Amino acid sequence: MSFQRHVMRRFTAGLMSAALVFAGTAPGAWAHDVQDDLGKGVRSLGHKATGFETKRIKGTGEGMPSVRGPFPDTVNMTFLGQVTNGDMGLKKLVFTGATFLSDIWGWTDPESGNEYAIVGTSSGVVLVRVTDPTNPEFLGIVPTTNPGTIRNFWWDMKTFGDYAYWTTEVNNAGVGIFNLQRLDDLAAVPPGTPLAADARWGVDPATGIGPDPETGYVRAHNIVINPDKALAYLIGVSKAAGFGFSDDGIVILDISDPLNPSEVATIDGEDIDSHDAQVVTYTGPDPDHQGKEILVNFNGGALDVQVWDVTDLNNITQISDFEYRGAGFSHQGWFTEDQAFILVSDEEDELFGISDPRNPDLPDTARTHICDARDLDNVDCYGVFDSEAASIDHNLFVKGDKVYQAHYTAGVRVLEISDDGTGSGRIALAEVGHMDTEPRLPNKHMNHNLNIFVGPWGVFPFFDSGTIAASDGLNGLVLMKLND
Repeated sequence: MSFQRHVMRRFTAGLMSAALVFAGTAPGAWAHDVQDDLGKGVRSLGHKATGFETKRIKGTGEGMPSVRGPFPDTVNMTFLGQVTNGDMGLKKLVFTGATFLSDIWGWTDPESGNEYAIVGTSSGVVLVRVTDPTNPEFLGIVPTTNPGTIRNFWWDMKTFGDYAYWTTEVNNAGVGIFNLQRLDDLAAVPPGTPLAADARWGVDPATGIGPDPETGYVRAHNIVINPDKALAYLIGVSKAAGFGFSDDGIVILDISDPLNPSEVATIDGEDIDSHDAQVVTYTGPDPDHQGKEILVNFNGGALDVQVWDVTDLNNITQISDFEYRGAGFSHQGWFTEDQAFILVSDEEDELFGISDPRNPDLPDTARTHICDARDLDNVDCYGVFDSEAASIDHNLFVKGDKVYQAHYTAGVRVLEISDDGTGSGRIALAEVGHMDTEPRLPNKHMNHNLNIFVGPWGVFPFFDSGTIAASDGLNGLVLMKLND
């Protein structure tokens, strides 16, 4: 992709996201940030209602209310419970008539066994006890450091040991750090009850606001952590507060002292457009790399995926990069549990497939790309799974032989991994269940009226109890299980 095309696509994406927000609905996880003051001239925009879609709303309107489950379009899954945006006491995003959820992660207390959801919202980071998923308990919200910016759409969080770490696109908010051992002592509280973070990295230690003059850190789009190693990887980092997107690649933090991280390495360069990543201690089938720390970088608008050896932080090396047919925006992905295959979620391929059917490599429905990674030096994306739902697939995670995907207007979809039957040892995917948590919008909803980013942004399937937690943009935290 040329530099000019890359810049134009990202600028267009930001404008589309802004237009959706200012139309009175929330934009979902459109991958790119937008200039904080873009909405000043268009805050009263509305759009035509179609079927179950939202009515015309001005920036001062009430927005689309949350729908409570159970949800009618559910196959082989069971609705367990829910905490709506109103239950959390969220405030409307500036310039909009809506509140919104972004990404989600989970944590289990190793002593009590209590399970918790950690959820990014347009008002900050929410913590919910989900040990009894039929009766989830809202425990409070760590408020955003700046409620007056549209950048509150973007939050991402991970855990290491007993601590949660989160990033946001909000300028100068730093990396939030929260001691999760506090949670067992908390009882359910009224909507909007504030909690305090335990620390923030990347802010000026003298003033408590950013950026830290030592690091220059302003914001990051994502954070990933290898659960085997006390290192956090800030993805899509920016060290400038303007309209620009990620411009300083990946920043690596040592979190062995949980409340006092320190920057220990970076990965940057002209070919880095980091958007999301996974870092693993490699135990897969490639003998050349076993035992190494491997980072897979989903490289956004650069339309490729990179494989890095980050074992030695003083000598980080790129192993390979690979592409797949019909790329629109290399958004996110995950290893299979045997680390033999990488599954890739592209956030824009089906979007541009609908708008530009002349390109035969672009799909009309949500597409998951299947890549053979048994040789990390030569990853081969050989196959796809095309969903029946004409939605945009966002984040996906693998647990056992299942793939759990957040699919925006088509809800949470679950795929099963099996041998493809060719004798090659390669895998195939098939859907075995779904729950459409946004019933007001059909899962064939790809008509470019900008509601296509409403629905689940993230899904967390890793609780030992089998509870699956999803962050639905307008409908809140939704808890479910897969019927076995």
